[in-house]
Amino acid sequence: MSNKVNRDQQRRLFLSSFIGFTIIFLLLGVIVFVLFRRAMLTSTDQALRVERSARLAGPPKQNANKLQPFSQRNQQAMQAQKRTIHPFITTTLIFDDAGKIMNESQLGSRYDTLRGITLNRSQVDQLHTIVVGGKYNFRTLLVKIPKSNADKSVAGRYLLIMENIDPQKAAMSNFTRVMLITVGVFWLLSIIMSMWMSRLTMRPILRSWGRQTEFVGNAAHELRTPLTIIQNKLEILLTKPNDKIIDQAENIAIANSESQRLQKLTQDLLALARSDSNTLQTNFEVTHVASFLTHTVEPYTEIAASQGKKLVLAPVTDFKTTLDQSLIHQLMNILIDNALKYSPRDSTITISAKLVGRKWQLIVADQGIGIKTGDRKRIFDRFYRVDTSRSRQTGGNGLGLSIAHWIVNLHHGAITVKENQPRGSQFVTTLPLNPSAGITTRHGKTQKREE
Repeated sequence: MSNKVNRDQQRRLFLSSFIGFTIIFLLLGVIVFVLFRRAMLTSTDQALRVERSARLAGPPKQNANKLQPFSQRNQQAMQAQKRTIHPFITTTLIFDDAGKIMNESQLGSRYDTLRGITLNRSQVDQLHTIVVGGKYNFRTLLVKIPKSNADKSVAGRYLLIMENIDPQKAAMSNFTRVMLITVGVFWLLSIIMSMWMSRLTMRPILRSWGRQTEFVGNAAHELRTPLTIIQNKLEILLTKPNDKIIDQAENIAIANSESQRLQKLTQDLLALARSDSNTLQTNFEVTHVASFLTHTVEPYTEIAASQGKKLVLAPVTDFKTTLDQSLIHQLMNILIDNALKYSPRDSTITISAKLVGRKWQLIVADQGIGIKTGDRKRIFDRFYRVDTSRSRQTGGNGLGLSIAHWIVNLHHGAITVKENQPRGSQFVTTLPLNPSAGITTRHGKTQKREE
């Protein structure tokens, strides 16, 4: 069921990403196409407007202060164009009021191609694109020459200024082909990117889902074991209602031990739930490390002695740091309790602290069974235990070191496991002297800002 839900979610992410990429690429293609098309015709339209202005202004003055007739000047220009460029680059048609072409002789052989063009008076001063002879593309501008124009050969007539745009059309056709290929390639890339992004997006979700499923399963397993033991012992007591307490002292002690274990497991689960939801209120304050460690370690020396072990706090050079005392106290309880559980009799557990630049290190070293290199990478995972059977004997549930890791992260530090010579393990916690990110000082104490 969960796999189907995950596949459906990944499919929805893929479709949303694919549609988004497709819309973006299509809009980009359309915008580039429109802008390129406009840019292709801009220079042509400007040339037509310049020619229109020149026609309306009349013929230029000659050196002899005489006006050159328009027909003669236009004919010379046409002949020059014939010699230098394509004959259909620039052409001008002169219409009378009846719509008849008046410059047939000037057009020469081009007249057969252009004679099908008719006069449309409604298009005066408007830019249009026309196709002539089924193969020539022109950009046109119709101009009405006033009767007061100095050039009497065109005064009162209509001039259709035509600019050939076949090169622009060819370039536009090639550009369109390139754009279609590019859009197709990017469309395929959008499919690949959408698949990659959907998988990338689902990866932390699947990892979180897997961890949650594993966490719930492990929590249920850990809760079921002490509950089963307590239930069995109570059922035994119910079958012997006439026995005295001393007769069932062992069963009562076992049930009480499992009840305490169940209580500790519940507290650990609650701590992890708070760490996941970021609802824990912290209280950072300036602390003298030497006195704080002495106060924390002292109660465990008697516990260690009762187990035939030795707990030693190495001399600490007094220095001050900013920390949450209750959380660091819980961290030390976890590390010391872990060292006591897995250390044999007549062994020594050493606790030390030292400055390392702008940070300080708390080291808890034991002479126990040690931790293999492969297990060190997962030792801080929830419910992970190196030796399940041994953890059952010592009462471990695999949550302590996970909580320790969370406390260290909350202080912007790091915790690692190293090998202790000649045997055992070292838990090295590195913390900043002043985790000032997100902390403000008030009345000698520092409190973590609310996010």
